[in-house]
Amino acid sequence: MKRILMMMLVLASMSVKVNAQWFIGGSAGLGYFSDRFQMDVRPFAGYEINDRWAVGLGVGLGMQKSDGFGVFDPFARFNCWNNGKFFVDVKGEAKVFVGGEWTCANIGFVPSLRFAINDHWQVAGDFGLFGIQDNDGDWSPALGFTTTTAEVSVIYKF
Repeated sequence: MKRILMMMLVLASMSVKVNAQWFIGGSAGLGYFSDRFQMDVRPFAGYEINDRWAVGLGVGLGMQKSDGFGVFDPFARFNCWNNGKFFVDVKGEAKVFVGGEWTCANIGFVPSLRFAINDHWQVAGDFGLFGIQDNDGDWSPALGFTTTTAEVSVIYKF
């Protein structure tokens, strides 16, 4: 019985390993937030757990007016639909912007479209936020497709 259980455990771990895949990439975001134009650049790394789920972390820098800020962006991505080339995803993220005298945060779900150029390269676009956002302690709903969260990403899958 122990041998059968051990064999099932080994086979299950091998099947997860076959579908799992590391990826790296970078995002560039432009927008208008809190009466200010902003842009940020954020490299990220992640792990595709299976065909549906991926998790990752992005860390980067940006500018808003003449102020620089840092960006911390952990995320989980769920693939809702794909045909092998086009992907419709929903990302759950908690993005934090930290500047000299201010902080902002976006927490919620982000609709995303991805296109696979080949087996390794993909491009993606994120087009909104459905959740809440903070501007120096003032939390407000963020519901819709806004330019404040629009960004383009390039992804390389190993």
